Amino acid sequence: MMVYCKKCGKEISEDAEYCSGCGARQHVDELVLASWGERFVAFLIDSLLVGIVAGMVAWPFRWHDPFPFLNIGVNSIFLFLYWTYLEGTEGQSLGKRAMKIRVVDLRGDAINMSTSMYQAVGKAFLMPLDVIVGWLLYPDKQQRLFNYLSGTIVVKE
Repeated sequence: MMVYCKKCGKEISEDAEYCSGCGARQHVDELVLASWGERFVAFLIDSLLVGIVAGMVAWPFRWHDPFPFLNIGVNSIFLFLYWTYLEGTEGQSLGKRAMKIRVVDLRGDAINMSTSMYQAVGKAFLMPLDVIVGWLLYPDKQQRLFNYLSGTIVVKE
């Protein structure tokens, strides 16, 4: 189990009272990272729910994405709006709620709509690239590229 400082995001030991990087007092039990597996299941739930709705709405207007690693289809637009709104207002989508995980900033605080929008871009439109870069560059914090860029992590409730 990896634990991070709520103020600066530095990895700290589970029993640390203060961060060795910035000196902030810690309540380390509050920031336990969600696993990639939990996040994947939440993604599948969200994709299924939104895909059904987007499929019904956009069925007459089907088109194929012309670029690899870039998804600009109707489903992706619906997912982007869905994640931006729910994670920006409630901190979690329906899939995340089912998995008891949520998106927070590095301090463990709720994110706002603009941060939510920024981190949703990667998973809605650039998912394969977003995840692969995250696996390679940010394995300790289990962040996708756009989680890192937006200063967000996914934690257990």
